[in-house]
Amino acid sequence: MKHAKKWGWIRWLIFGLFAGLVIGIAVYGSYDYFYLRPQTEVKEERARRKYETELNRHRAIEQRLQNATRQATSTTDRLMQQVIPSEAQPFLKKLEADHFSGTVLMVRKGKVILNTGLGYADAESGRLNGPESLYQIGSIQKGFTAVLLMKLVEQGKVHLTDPIGRYLPGIRTGKQVTLRMMLDMRSGFSLKRNQPTQLSDAGIVRWSIANLNYGAKQYAYEPVNFVLLAGVIEKVTGHLYADLIQQEIFKKLKLTHSGFMPELYREPNQSFGYNGPKANPYSRRYVEPSLNYNRELGTGNIYTSAGDLYQIMAAINQGKIIRRSSVATLRDLNQGQYTAGVYNFGDYTLTHGVVAAQSAATVMDNSGQNAVVLLANTDQVTRDLAQALYHDMIKGVK
Repeated sequence: MKHAKKWGWIRWLIFGLFAGLVIGIAVYGSYDYFYLRPQTEVKEERARRKYETELNRHRAIEQRLQNATRQATSTTDRLMQQVIPSEAQPFLKKLEADHFSGTVLMVRKGKVILNTGLGYADAESGRLNGPESLYQIGSIQKGFTAVLLMKLVEQGKVHLTDPIGRYLPGIRTGKQVTLRMMLDMRSGFSLKRNQPTQLSDAGIVRWSIANLNYGAKQYAYEPVNFVLLAGVIEKVTGHLYADLIQQEIFKKLKLTHSGFMPELYREPNQSFGYNGPKANPYSRRYVEPSLNYNRELGTGNIYTSAGDLYQIMAAINQGKIIRRSSVATLRDLNQGQYTAGVYNFGDYTLTHGVVAAQSAATVMDNSGQNAVVLLANTDQVTRDLAQALYHDMIKGVK
């Protein structure tokens, strides 16, 4: 009897120790999963965000040094010069009638026929807009993201028919949605809500995936498609998106008036955004929250001048960044449909972006020899105006 009681007590002791061990492991696992790991991830995310912010700042400092030492004979510098010939007066009247405030650049048969500013870059100081003024370009940037992706296609590192799930896990329809569908905004993806805090590039991609909505796979303009494509580009290359834009576009074209937010605020030629009423647009200056441009990874956090923007779009069309055949493959839709960051009308393309009370538009033929670039700073939509100016300009052009 005593022997049985002894073994019973031992069994209970062993059971108690085992249960305690299990409970201890469960408690520590819960503590690690719900507290330690999130804390570590938060610290890592902050470190990444700090690193990327500093990298952007050093990149901008380098750019400003380039600005100070640029050669007066460069194409970029020539596009900083004001051009207002008498033949441009009808175009100027059209812009003035539309109460346009910003910079206009018009190129016909490869020759600049108008390059000037209208209205104030800084109404308080009286500083006027001009060819040297700098603006945010908003969604026009999506076309740059598409070109970076197509460069990877040329290198055989990705295919437009690849499913997004091959590169980014956690997407419910990741096996059915291809990169091509995302370029053309036909993935069904949208976001449930706006990103609430500033994050690193990787953090933005993770947050976007965690907050995806899944709809019908038909055309719907949803910027999150290009956020995720930027994530694919970073994952495949192992480089930050901003570094790739800098290397493959800005430096390759020797541009000195283009960069990433928020460094625009340190540029002396910044054109401030205004969103007052049409009768008095300069009565209210727009102040952009830093979160707004942080969450625009791959979709709308670049600034530039009209001259630099023209050079970028022309270089893409002329095969100086990716092959011309690749450009044609990239823009697989026409009749004005959205495809890979542009609206493709067959013999010309239109781009458009609105952000921070600024509006940008380009209209350019496939040769890059005929183009209109409008960069506005008074919360007006420039798309239709740019298209009208382009059609007026090319009448009789052969």
